[in-house]
Amino acid sequence: MSKTIPDFTVNFKYEASSLFMMKIGIIGCGYIGSMIAKNFKKDVLACYDRNTERMNKLSHILNRDIKCSFEEILKMDLDLVVESASIDAVRNLVPDLLKSGKDVMIMSVGALADHELFSTLKKIASENECRIYIPHGAVGGLDAIRSASFQGIEKIVLTTRKNPEALGMSVLKEKTVFEGYASEAIKKFPKNINVSVALSLASEKEVYVKIIADPSIETNIHEIYVKGAFGKMNLIFENLPSENKRTSILAALSAINLIRTLKSEIVIY
Repeated sequence: MSKTIPDFTVNFKYEASSLFMMKIGIIGCGYIGSMIAKNFKKDVLACYDRNTERMNKLSHILNRDIKCSFEEILKMDLDLVVESASIDAVRNLVPDLLKSGKDVMIMSVGALADHELFSTLKKIASENECRIYIPHGAVGGLDAIRSASFQGIEKIVLTTRKNPEALGMSVLKEKTVFEGYASEAIKKFPKNINVSVALSLASEKEVYVKIIADPSIETNIHEIYVKGAFGKMNLIFENLPSENKRTSILAALSAINLIRTLKSEIVIY
């Protein structure tokens, strides 16, 4: 039986006065962009997507026209631009956003498996006094993994299970469709395994990845094993997919929570 995907607005449980205004732009108006618009209606001032219908959808959510060209977004005074489009958007658009002095949240973190691009973006951000924010996405524990990395991580393994439809394939029974390192996994599954790159960045060690197509499940399951000088971690996340089956609801929540953190006087890390 299929599970209902909630079309939610997050209850922050904060007094309104504790959340200051931010000027936010969105690149990529799919599920994640829509959830940000719904939860930060006063803050979202602009959106850009090659798909005009998606931009119209975000404007409808906010009851005002926020459609912009990319060039217009570059010229705007924005505190944060959220990239929720694609690896190509990170490669082709994020450098100019940073050069224009804007902080950027990158959702398509798989792009950063390209070490040359990662170094370039880091250099541009430093030169323009900007920050690049990377949410935890469809998994948690990145804070603990990053802390553990200070004394060195010996081994980190990610096992991901998804319905074959989410992986863009047809499989009649459980099948391992990939086994190798994150840099290769993201090339073969650029819209499904961003978490492997986020984990590699947090651990400062390339993650070993196993991807399993399983037609018996409807959730996206990520199992993380970490071993290091600190001890061991075993983390399991069983996520409902969003309306975009490749994207877990938790990934959208991670973006919402990061913005909430940037807007609040109290930071829970």
